[in-house]
Amino acid sequence: MDLFLLGIDGLPRWMWQQLADSGVMPNSQKLLRTGTLVPMKSALPEVSSAAWASIVTGENSGGHNVFGFTDLLDGSYTLGFTSSRTFRAAPFWSRPDAGPSLILNVPQTYPAQPLNGMLVSGFVALDLKRAVYPADAFPWLNEQKYSVDADMSLVEKGKSRFVRELLDVMRIRCEALHHYWDAEPWQNVMYVFTGTDRLNHYLWEDFEDSSSPHHQEFLDFYHEVDREIGRILERLDDRTTLAAVSDHGFARQLRSVNLNCLLAEAGYLQLKPSDRPSYGDMLPETKAFAMDPGRIYLHREGRYPNGRVTDDEAEELMQELTQWLGSVSVAGAPVTAEVVRGGDAYSGPFSHRAPDLIGMPAENVALSGRLNLSDLIEPTLINGRHTYEESSFFVRGENHGEIPADMKVENVLDVILPAREQSLRRAA
Repeated sequence: MDLFLLGIDGLPRWMWQQLADSGVMPNSQKLLRTGTLVPMKSALPEVSSAAWASIVTGENSGGHNVFGFTDLLDGSYTLGFTSSRTFRAAPFWSRPDAGPSLILNVPQTYPAQPLNGMLVSGFVALDLKRAVYPADAFPWLNEQKYSVDADMSLVEKGKSRFVRELLDVMRIRCEALHHYWDAEPWQNVMYVFTGTDRLNHYLWEDFEDSSSPHHQEFLDFYHEVDREIGRILERLDDRTTLAAVSDHGFARQLRSVNLNCLLAEAGYLQLKPSDRPSYGDMLPETKAFAMDPGRIYLHREGRYPNGRVTDDEAEELMQELTQWLGSVSVAGAPVTAEVVRGGDAYSGPFSHRAPDLIGMPAENVALSGRLNLSDLIEPTLINGRHTYEESSFFVRGENHGEIPADMKVENVLDVILPAREQSLRRAA
């Protein structure tokens, strides 16, 4: 095997090191001593769909065309879910020189696309049958009760019940990994733990509070993740390039703020009266609107059917919005820590589809782009949020490319597959 790429969704670099050093993750403690662990920056904005797409293609959103979990179809107000078909850059396993690859549980790969090997999609996947390639792998997975995602609604029945669900889902997925690993002499394997992200979203407050009755459950879950990491390490020889990544970091969330509520209150967003508002309800007077998690788009003439913001007006409007977003507060606290221009954030042939501005959330804040304007502060059981800083990047040994000082998700392939990536760029 040439490459094993391990994904641990939502695991911050500092937290992995802390749990390894404290003995919660003893296999990780041994692993981290064999290589280099550095903080990595996520995608802009820090959303899993765009980040995983960057990790597996080596491009930022302007190069691979995934900016979030949803997007408006070009020239319309029709909202669509992004998917594997949204990719406009090839993931590493689909390139001509990739070799046979086993790819399990990587987000943003649904529906499963043909490849030299086997793939089971990660979230968001609506139908397990369409998440599997080749099709003849489906019956065994279905028989094992393989789940593409955990049932998040179970958190309403209690955090302990939810953690049991995460453990059950992880164990079945890990058995699938080893079952199919045994089946072929794979050149590449990529496997992603996603229960870590789900745990962090709903039990982050319990991690931070050592007196919480669920604190030990949080640590025990990571201990089980580490046990599975140990099983993987036992099977890898020193010749295999071993790397591990997370798609974003994590931090405390005290409130989820609806940016479209703020835009409407300030007069930038105007909607027709509707019980269930949609983007098609935006009036021509709308100057800007938001999409999850912090993407802000000018209602541009030519880009949207009723858009009236001209290119001549755009620069002044972006300056105005940037200043406004930097000053607005909710519950006495700032909403954004920084506002980034899409033109500065992205490069590549799809940069024209980018948001005009990206709001980076302030401390303790998550940003929402829902068009339901009834709740400025949205009710949610989530208490942990994604962060742009402090994703994890680890690579074992020294036989790899140079790790940039400002490591980003789109740099992963350059480091772990340097010869292949350099050849690809020369060909391009």
